[in-house]
Amino acid sequence: MKLLHTADIHLGAKNYGRMDAASGLNTRLLDMQRSFDVMVERALDEEIDCFLFCGDAYHTADPTPTQQKIFARCLQPIADAGIPIVLVIGNHDHPVSHGKASSLDIFPFLDGDIHLFTRPSLKTISTKSGPLQLLALPWPIRSLILTKEEHRSKAPDEVRAFIEQKYVEYVQTATQTIKDEKNGFSPDVPTVLAGHLTVQGAELAGSERTSLIAREPKFTVGQLAVPPVHYVALGHIHQPQNRNPEGDIPVMYAGSIERVSFKERGERKGFYLVDLDPARAPAAAPTYVETPARSFVAIDVDARDAEAPTEHILDAIARHDLTDAVVRVRYRIDEEQVPLVDTHRLRDALQDADVIASIERTVDPAERQRRTVVTRESDLEDAIRQYVGQHDELEGLEDDMVDAALELEAAYEAERREN
Repeated sequence: MKLLHTADIHLGAKNYGRMDAASGLNTRLLDMQRSFDVMVERALDEEIDCFLFCGDAYHTADPTPTQQKIFARCLQPIADAGIPIVLVIGNHDHPVSHGKASSLDIFPFLDGDIHLFTRPSLKTISTKSGPLQLLALPWPIRSLILTKEEHRSKAPDEVRAFIEQKYVEYVQTATQTIKDEKNGFSPDVPTVLAGHLTVQGAELAGSERTSLIAREPKFTVGQLAVPPVHYVALGHIHQPQNRNPEGDIPVMYAGSIERVSFKERGERKGFYLVDLDPARAPAAAPTYVETPARSFVAIDVDARDAEAPTEHILDAIARHDLTDAVVRVRYRIDEEQVPLVDTHRLRDALQDADVIASIERTVDPAERQRRTVVTRESDLEDAIRQYVGQHDELEGLEDDMVDAALELEAAYEAERREN
Protein backbone atom coordinates (compact mmCIF):
# COMPACT_ATOMS: atom_id res chain seq x y z
CA MET A 1 0.00 0.00 0.00
CA LYS A 2 1.27 3.47 -0.87
CA LEU A 3 0.26 6.67 0.92
CA LEU A 4 1.01 10.35 0.40
CA HIS A 5 1.52 12.19 3.69
CA THR A 6 1.35 15.99 3.73
CA ALA A 7 0.31 18.83 6.04
CA ASP A 8 0.55 22.56 6.77
CA ILE A 9 -0.24 23.99 3.33
CA HIS A 10 -1.41 27.28 4.87
CA LEU A 11 -3.16 28.66 1.83
CA GLY A 12 -3.60 32.37 2.39
CA ALA A 13 -0.21 33.19 3.88
CA LYS A 14 0.78 36.19 1.76
CA ASN A 15 4.14 37.19 3.22
CA TYR A 16 6.25 38.96 0.58
CA GLY A 17 3.74 38.48 -2.23
CA ARG A 18 2.59 40.84 -4.95
CA MET A 19 -0.40 40.90 -7.24
CA ASP A 20 -0.04 38.72 -10.32
CA ALA A 21 -1.27 40.75 -13.30
CA ALA A 22 -2.51 37.73 -15.25
CA SER A 23 -4.66 36.17 -12.50
CA GLY A 24 -5.23 39.06 -10.11
CA LEU A 25 -4.11 36.81 -7.25
CA ASN A 26 -1.32 37.23 -4.74
CA THR A 27 1.84 35.51 -6.00
CA ARG A 28 2.34 33.67 -2.70
CA LEU A 29 -1.09 32.08 -3.15
CA LEU A 30 0.00 30.99 -6.63
CA ASP A 31 3.27 29.61 -5.20
CA MET A 32 1.32 27.39 -2.82
CA GLN A 33 -1.01 26.31 -5.59
CA ARG A 34 1.98 25.37 -7.77
CA SER A 35 3.57 23.22 -5.06
CA PHE A 36 0.18 21.64 -4.31
CA ASP A 37 -0.31 20.81 -8.01
CA VAL A 38 3.16 19.24 -8.21
CA MET A 39 2.36 17.11 -5.15
CA VAL A 40 -0.96 15.92 -6.58
CA GLU A 41 0.63 15.11 -9.94
CA ARG A 42 3.24 12.98 -8.17
CA ALA A 43 0.49 11.25 -6.18
CA LEU A 44 -1.27 10.25 -9.39
CA ASP A 45 1.96 9.13 -11.06
CA GLU A 46 2.74 6.92 -8.05
CA GLU A 47 -0.83 5.54 -8.04
CA ILE A 48 -1.16 6.09 -4.31
CA ASP A 49 -3.86 4.32 -2.30
CA CYS A 50 -4.68 7.18 0.08
CA PHE A 51 -4.03 10.93 0.28
CA LEU A 52 -3.33 11.78 3.91
CA PHE A 53 -3.55 15.44 4.92
CA CYS A 54 -2.64 16.13 8.55
CA GLY A 55 -4.02 19.60 9.17
CA ASP A 56 -3.73 23.35 8.50
CA ALA A 57 -5.12 23.68 5.00
CA TYR A 58 -5.45 27.44 5.36
CA HIS A 59 -3.55 30.13 7.21
CA THR A 60 -6.69 31.23 9.07
CA ALA A 61 -9.90 29.53 10.14
CA ASP A 62 -11.96 31.79 7.85
CA PRO A 63 -10.40 31.38 4.39
CA THR A 64 -11.66 33.40 1.45
CA PRO A 65 -13.80 31.74 -1.23
CA THR A 66 -10.77 31.96 -3.55
CA GLN A 67 -8.58 30.05 -1.11
CA GLN A 68 -11.27 27.40 -0.62
CA LYS A 69 -11.68 27.09 -4.37
CA ILE A 70 -7.93 26.55 -4.87
CA PHE A 71 -7.77 23.87 -2.17
CA ALA A 72 -10.79 22.04 -3.63
CA ARG A 73 -9.53 22.35 -7.20
CA CYS A 74 -6.10 21.01 -6.30
CA LEU A 75 -7.65 17.98 -4.58
CA GLN A 76 -10.16 17.28 -7.35
CA PRO A 77 -7.84 15.06 -9.46
CA ILE A 78 -7.29 12.85 -6.39
CA ALA A 79 -11.04 12.55 -5.86
CA ASP A 80 -11.67 11.94 -9.58
CA ALA A 81 -9.19 9.05 -9.48
CA GLY A 82 -11.23 7.39 -6.71
CA ILE A 83 -8.43 7.77 -4.17
CA PRO A 84 -9.59 8.19 -0.55
CA ILE A 85 -8.76 11.59 0.94
CA VAL A 86 -8.18 11.86 4.69
CA LEU A 87 -8.44 15.34 6.24
CA VAL A 88 -7.36 15.77 9.87
CA ILE A 89 -8.29 19.11 11.47
CA GLY A 90 -5.37 21.36 12.47
CA ASN A 91 -5.23 24.35 14.80
CA HIS A 92 -5.44 26.83 11.90
CA ASP A 93 -8.47 25.01 10.48
CA HIS A 94 -10.68 25.39 13.53
CA PRO A 95 -12.14 28.65 14.87
CA VAL A 96 -11.49 29.60 18.48
CA SER A 97 -15.20 29.88 19.26
CA HIS A 98 -17.11 26.70 20.05
CA GLY A 99 -19.98 25.87 17.70
CA LYS A 100 -18.55 27.42 14.53
CA ALA A 101 -17.76 25.17 11.56
CA SER A 102 -14.14 24.49 10.72
CA SER A 103 -12.71 25.57 7.39
CA LEU A 104 -12.72 21.92 6.22
CA ASP A 105 -16.25 20.95 7.26
CA ILE A 106 -17.60 21.49 3.75
CA PHE A 107 -15.42 18.82 2.10
CA PRO A 108 -17.36 15.68 3.13
CA PHE A 109 -20.30 17.13 1.17
CA LEU A 110 -18.29 17.26 -2.06
CA ASP A 111 -17.92 14.45 -4.57
CA GLY A 112 -15.22 11.94 -3.69
CA ASP A 113 -14.21 9.48 -1.00
CA ILE A 114 -13.44 12.08 1.66
CA HIS A 115 -12.95 11.35 5.36
CA LEU A 116 -12.87 14.34 7.74
CA PHE A 117 -11.70 13.91 11.33
CA THR A 118 -12.55 16.57 13.91
CA ARG A 119 -12.28 14.33 17.01
CA PRO A 120 -10.14 11.32 17.94
CA SER A 121 -11.40 8.38 15.88
CA LEU A 122 -10.55 4.85 14.76
CA LYS A 123 -11.82 3.97 11.31
CA THR A 124 -11.21 1.50 8.50
CA ILE A 125 -10.86 3.09 5.06
CA SER A 126 -11.23 1.04 1.89
CA THR A 127 -8.50 1.48 -0.72
CA LYS A 128 -7.71 -0.28 -4.01
CA SER A 129 -4.99 -2.23 -2.20
CA GLY A 130 -7.20 -3.28 0.70
CA PRO A 131 -8.28 -1.81 4.04
CA LEU A 132 -6.33 0.91 5.85
CA GLN A 133 -6.87 1.30 9.60
CA LEU A 134 -6.65 4.96 10.58
CA LEU A 135 -6.30 6.27 14.12
CA ALA A 136 -6.94 10.02 13.86
CA LEU A 137 -5.84 12.58 16.47
CA PRO A 138 -6.94 16.03 15.25
CA TRP A 139 -5.95 19.23 17.00
CA PRO A 140 -7.45 19.24 20.52
CA ILE A 141 -10.03 22.04 20.71
CA ARG A 142 -9.81 23.81 24.06
CA SER A 143 -13.06 25.73 23.56
CA LEU A 144 -14.95 22.45 23.19
CA ILE A 145 -13.49 21.14 26.44
CA LEU A 146 -14.26 24.37 28.29
CA THR A 147 -17.96 24.15 27.40
CA LYS A 148 -18.27 21.45 30.06
CA GLU A 149 -18.90 22.67 33.57
CA GLU A 150 -16.26 20.47 35.23
CA HIS A 151 -13.46 21.99 33.14
CA ARG A 152 -14.35 25.70 33.21
CA SER A 153 -12.47 26.45 36.42
CA LYS A 154 -9.29 24.69 35.28
CA ALA A 155 -6.12 26.65 34.72
CA PRO A 156 -4.49 26.45 31.25
CA ASP A 157 -1.86 23.99 32.49
CA GLU A 158 -4.59 21.76 33.91
CA VAL A 159 -6.49 21.80 30.61
CA ARG A 160 -3.29 20.89 28.79
CA ALA A 161 -2.62 17.99 31.15
CA PHE A 162 -6.22 16.79 30.73
CA ILE A 163 -5.85 16.78 26.93
CA GLU A 164 -2.58 14.89 27.10
CA GLN A 165 -4.09 12.27 29.38
CA LYS A 166 -7.21 11.76 27.27
CA TYR A 167 -5.27 11.49 24.00
CA VAL A 168 -2.83 8.96 25.45
CA GLU A 169 -5.70 6.93 26.86
CA TYR A 170 -7.44 7.00 23.49
CA VAL A 171 -4.35 5.70 21.69
CA GLN A 172 -4.00 2.90 24.22
CA THR A 173 -7.67 1.91 23.91
CA ALA A 174 -7.65 2.08 20.10
CA THR A 175 -4.48 0.03 19.68
CA GLN A 176 -5.81 -2.57 22.13
CA THR A 177 -9.03 -2.76 20.09
CA ILE A 178 -6.96 -3.49 16.99
CA LYS A 179 -4.88 -6.14 18.78
CA ASP A 180 -7.98 -7.85 20.14
CA GLU A 181 -9.50 -7.81 16.63
CA LYS A 182 -12.69 -6.23 17.93
CA ASN A 183 -15.24 -4.70 15.54
CA GLY A 184 -13.44 -6.05 12.48
CA PHE A 185 -10.00 -4.57 13.17
CA SER A 186 -6.79 -6.61 12.83
CA PRO A 187 -3.11 -6.10 13.70
CA ASP A 188 -2.23 -7.56 10.29
CA VAL A 189 -3.88 -4.68 8.39
CA PRO A 190 -1.86 -1.54 7.50
CA THR A 191 -2.39 0.89 10.39
CA VAL A 192 -1.58 4.60 10.52
CA LEU A 193 -1.88 7.13 13.33
CA ALA A 194 -2.55 10.54 11.76
CA GLY A 195 -2.45 13.61 13.98
CA HIS A 196 -1.95 17.34 14.22
CA LEU A 197 -0.03 17.85 17.45
CA THR A 198 3.37 18.39 19.06
CA VAL A 199 5.89 15.66 19.86
CA GLN A 200 8.39 16.44 22.60
CA GLY A 201 11.78 17.39 21.19
CA ALA A 202 10.49 18.17 17.69
CA GLU A 203 12.83 20.40 15.69
CA LEU A 204 10.93 23.58 14.94
CA ALA A 205 10.97 25.43 11.66
CA GLY A 206 12.57 28.85 11.79
CA SER A 207 9.25 30.68 11.56
CA GLU A 208 7.51 28.84 14.38
CA ARG A 209 6.87 30.57 17.68
CA THR A 210 8.53 28.62 20.44
CA SER A 211 6.51 30.51 23.05
CA LEU A 212 3.26 29.15 21.60
CA ILE A 213 4.58 25.62 21.12
CA ALA A 214 5.65 25.58 24.78
CA ARG A 215 2.03 26.05 25.91
CA GLU A 216 0.58 23.24 23.79
CA PRO A 217 -0.18 19.63 24.75
CA LYS A 218 2.89 17.49 24.03
CA PHE A 219 3.35 13.78 23.54
CA THR A 220 6.31 11.45 23.62
CA VAL A 221 7.28 9.20 20.74
CA GLY A 222 6.46 6.20 22.91
CA GLN A 223 2.90 7.43 23.48
CA LEU A 224 2.21 7.55 19.73
CA ALA A 225 4.38 4.82 18.20
CA VAL A 226 2.37 2.00 19.75
CA PRO A 227 2.08 -1.37 17.95
CA PRO A 228 0.22 -2.36 15.89
CA VAL A 229 0.55 1.17 14.44
CA HIS A 230 2.97 0.96 11.48
CA TYR A 231 3.40 4.66 10.67
CA VAL A 232 2.74 7.92 12.56
CA ALA A 233 1.84 10.77 10.17
CA LEU A 234 1.94 14.22 11.76
CA GLY A 235 1.26 17.84 10.95
CA HIS A 236 1.78 21.11 12.87
CA ILE A 237 5.60 21.40 12.87
CA HIS A 238 6.86 22.81 9.56
CA GLN A 239 10.24 21.09 9.61
CA PRO A 240 10.21 17.60 7.98
CA GLN A 241 11.68 15.04 10.38
CA ASN A 242 11.50 11.57 11.85
CA ARG A 243 11.16 11.70 15.64
CA ASN A 244 11.82 7.96 15.94
CA PRO A 245 14.85 7.33 13.71
CA GLU A 246 16.05 4.29 15.67
CA GLY A 247 12.64 2.66 16.01
CA ASP A 248 10.59 0.40 13.74
CA ILE A 249 7.64 2.83 13.66
CA PRO A 250 8.50 6.11 11.87
CA VAL A 251 7.07 9.18 13.62
CA MET A 252 7.10 11.68 10.78
CA TYR A 253 6.37 15.37 10.38
CA ALA A 254 5.78 16.07 6.70
CA GLY A 255 6.59 19.76 7.16
CA SER A 256 5.13 22.40 4.85
CA ILE A 257 5.19 22.59 1.06
CA GLU A 258 6.11 26.30 0.84
CA ARG A 259 8.23 28.77 2.81
CA VAL A 260 6.43 31.51 4.72
CA SER A 261 9.29 33.67 6.01
CA PHE A 262 13.03 34.31 5.80
CA LYS A 263 13.52 32.19 8.89
CA GLU A 264 12.66 29.16 6.72
CA ARG A 265 15.02 30.12 3.89
CA GLY A 266 17.40 27.17 4.31
CA GLU A 267 14.78 24.53 5.09
CA ARG A 268 13.48 21.74 2.85
CA LYS A 269 9.85 21.86 1.77
CA GLY A 270 7.88 18.88 0.51
CA PHE A 271 5.94 15.76 1.50
CA TYR A 272 6.36 12.01 2.10
CA LEU A 273 5.49 9.04 -0.07
CA VAL A 274 5.06 6.05 2.24
CA ASP A 275 5.29 2.41 1.16
CA LEU A 276 3.40 0.36 3.75
CA ASP A 277 3.62 -3.43 4.09
CA PRO A 278 2.85 -5.09 7.46
CA ALA A 279 4.50 -8.32 6.26
CA ARG A 280 7.98 -6.80 6.58
CA ALA A 281 9.90 -5.07 9.35
CA PRO A 282 9.84 -2.16 9.50
CA ALA A 283 6.47 -2.03 7.78
CA ALA A 284 6.71 1.62 6.65
CA ALA A 285 9.29 3.03 4.23
CA PRO A 286 8.86 6.83 3.81
CA THR A 287 10.54 8.74 0.98
CA TYR A 288 10.81 12.53 1.10
CA VAL A 289 9.89 14.46 -2.07
CA GLU A 290 10.72 18.15 -2.33
CA THR A 291 8.34 20.67 -3.88
CA PRO A 292 9.42 23.63 -6.06
CA ALA A 293 9.09 26.03 -3.13
CA ARG A 294 9.95 29.66 -3.73
CA SER A 295 13.49 30.40 -2.55
CA PHE A 296 14.12 33.10 0.04
CA VAL A 297 17.51 34.85 -0.02
CA ALA A 298 18.71 37.05 2.84
CA ILE A 299 21.84 39.12 2.23
CA ASP A 300 23.54 40.80 5.19
CA VAL A 301 26.47 43.12 4.54
CA ASP A 302 28.73 45.09 6.88
CA ALA A 303 30.17 47.84 4.69
CA ARG A 304 31.50 50.12 7.44
CA ASP A 305 35.14 49.51 6.52
CA ALA A 306 34.61 49.70 2.76
CA GLU A 307 35.99 52.67 0.82
CA ALA A 308 33.33 52.08 -1.84
CA PRO A 309 30.30 50.76 0.10
CA THR A 310 28.05 50.45 -2.96
CA GLU A 311 30.57 48.16 -4.69
CA HIS A 312 31.03 46.19 -1.47
CA ILE A 313 27.27 45.58 -1.20
CA LEU A 314 27.00 44.75 -4.91
CA ASP A 315 29.76 42.16 -4.56
CA ALA A 316 27.80 40.48 -1.76
CA ILE A 317 24.64 40.47 -3.87
CA ALA A 318 26.48 38.95 -6.85
CA ARG A 319 27.44 35.91 -4.78
CA HIS A 320 23.80 34.76 -4.61
CA ASP A 321 21.44 33.24 -7.14
CA LEU A 322 18.45 35.57 -7.03
CA THR A 323 16.47 34.09 -9.91
CA ASP A 324 12.74 34.18 -9.04
CA ALA A 325 13.57 34.49 -5.33
CA VAL A 326 12.15 36.63 -2.55
CA VAL A 327 15.15 38.76 -1.56
CA ARG A 328 16.00 40.87 1.47
CA VAL A 329 19.15 43.00 1.70
CA ARG A 330 20.40 44.47 4.97
CA TYR A 331 23.52 46.60 5.00
CA ARG A 332 25.34 48.50 7.71
CA ILE A 333 27.34 51.66 7.16
CA ASP A 334 28.79 54.60 9.07
CA GLU A 335 27.03 57.96 9.02
CA GLU A 336 29.59 59.55 6.71
CA GLN A 337 29.05 56.74 4.16
CA VAL A 338 25.34 57.46 3.65
CA PRO A 339 25.80 59.64 0.51
CA LEU A 340 28.17 57.02 -0.98
CA VAL A 341 25.50 54.29 -1.26
CA ASP A 342 23.62 54.26 -4.57
CA THR A 343 20.32 52.52 -3.79
CA HIS A 344 19.28 52.64 -7.46
CA ARG A 345 22.25 50.46 -8.36
CA LEU A 346 21.35 48.07 -5.53
CA ARG A 347 17.81 47.71 -6.88
CA ASP A 348 19.12 47.18 -10.40
CA ALA A 349 21.30 44.34 -9.09
CA LEU A 350 18.19 42.65 -7.68
CA GLN A 351 16.20 42.67 -10.92
CA ASP A 352 16.26 38.86 -11.27
CA ALA A 353 14.33 38.50 -8.00
CA ASP A 354 10.63 37.74 -7.99
CA VAL A 355 10.07 40.11 -5.06
CA ILE A 356 12.40 42.55 -3.31
CA ALA A 357 11.13 42.21 0.22
CA SER A 358 13.25 45.07 1.52
CA ILE A 359 16.53 46.94 1.34
CA GLU A 360 17.26 47.88 4.94
CA ARG A 361 19.96 50.28 6.09
CA THR A 362 21.52 50.52 9.53
CA VAL A 363 23.59 53.66 10.11
CA ASP A 364 26.16 53.93 12.89
CA PRO A 365 26.14 57.58 14.02
CA ALA A 366 29.43 59.42 14.08
CA GLU A 367 28.59 60.57 17.58
CA ARG A 368 25.77 59.22 19.74
CA GLN A 369 23.01 61.78 20.00
CA ARG A 370 20.54 62.35 22.82
CA ARG A 371 18.82 59.12 23.85
CA THR A 372 15.48 58.49 22.18
CA VAL A 373 12.61 58.37 24.64
CA VAL A 374 10.40 55.29 24.59
CA THR A 375 6.85 56.46 25.26
CA ARG A 376 3.59 54.69 25.93
CA GLU A 377 2.55 55.60 22.37
CA SER A 378 5.41 53.56 20.86
CA ASP A 379 4.35 50.19 19.47
CA LEU A 380 6.22 47.11 20.70
CA GLU A 381 8.59 46.83 17.74
CA ASP A 382 9.52 50.52 17.81
CA ALA A 383 10.08 50.38 21.55
CA ILE A 384 12.42 47.39 21.30
CA ARG A 385 14.42 48.91 18.45
CA GLN A 386 14.78 52.21 20.31
CA TYR A 387 15.89 50.40 23.45
CA VAL A 388 18.52 48.35 21.60
CA GLY A 389 19.79 51.50 19.92
CA GLN A 390 20.60 52.92 23.33
CA HIS A 391 22.70 49.96 24.49
CA ASP A 392 25.95 49.15 22.71
CA GLU A 393 26.20 45.76 24.41
CA LEU A 394 23.06 44.63 22.53
CA GLU A 395 24.57 45.34 19.12
CA GLY A 396 23.58 42.66 16.62
CA LEU A 397 20.68 41.35 18.70
CA GLU A 398 18.02 43.81 17.56
CA ASP A 399 16.13 41.54 15.12
CA ASP A 400 16.22 38.54 17.46
CA MET A 401 14.88 40.64 20.33
CA VAL A 402 12.10 42.08 18.18
CA ASP A 403 11.09 38.58 16.99
CA ALA A 404 11.09 37.26 20.56
CA ALA A 405 9.00 40.18 21.81
CA LEU A 406 6.44 39.78 19.02
CA GLU A 407 6.23 36.05 19.74
CA LEU A 408 5.49 36.75 23.40
CA GLU A 409 2.89 39.30 22.42
CA ALA A 410 1.23 36.78 20.06
CA ALA A 411 1.27 34.09 22.76
CA TYR A 412 -0.37 36.47 25.22
CA GLU A 413 -3.06 37.41 22.70
CA ALA A 414 -3.72 33.75 21.83
CA GLU A 415 -4.08 32.78 25.48
CA ARG A 416 -6.29 35.79 26.18
CA ARG A 417 -8.65 34.77 23.33
CA GLU A 418 -8.85 31.18 24.56
CA ASN A 419 -9.52 32.15 28.15
